[in-house]
Amino acid sequence: MEPATISAFRVRRKRLGPSLDFGSFFLFFGISGTDEGRGERLQKRFEGEYYRHLVTLKLSGSVPPGRYWLRELTEEANKRGWTVRADGRATSDLSDEGLRDLNTWLASGARQVHLDPLNESSPRR
Repeated sequence: MEPATISAFRVRRKRLGPSLDFGSFFLFFGISGTDEGRGERLQKRFEGEYYRHLVTLKLSGSVPPGRYWLRELTEEANKRGWTVRADGRATSDLSDEGLRDLNTWLASGARQVHLDPLNESSPRR
C-alpha cells in the first residue's frame, strides 16, 4: 500500500459518565448474588479513563476504509490501532503517553505513514 500523508490533526478529550457500582448497596441490605458482568464493566471503565483522548488524523492519499497500524508511529500511539473512514480520517483512542509520543513525532516534521492492515489474527504490538 502506498504511504499516506497526515495533513491535519485534532484531539478531543472524552467525557466519562458517572461510575455507579450498586454491589455494596445491595450487600448492605442483604441482597446477595453473583455479579456476572462486573469484571467487564470495570475493564471498560479503566479503558475509558486510561485512553481518554480521541485523536483524529486527516490522511491524504487513497486509503480504503478499515483498521490499520500506522507503521512509523510509536508502540504507545499504535496500541489500539487506527480506524480509517471513507473520507480519509483516521481515529483512535490514545492515552496521555500515546498523545505525547504522537505530538513529539509530529513536531519532528514527519508526516508520512505506511498503513498495515489490522485484522483479528494480527499480533498486538
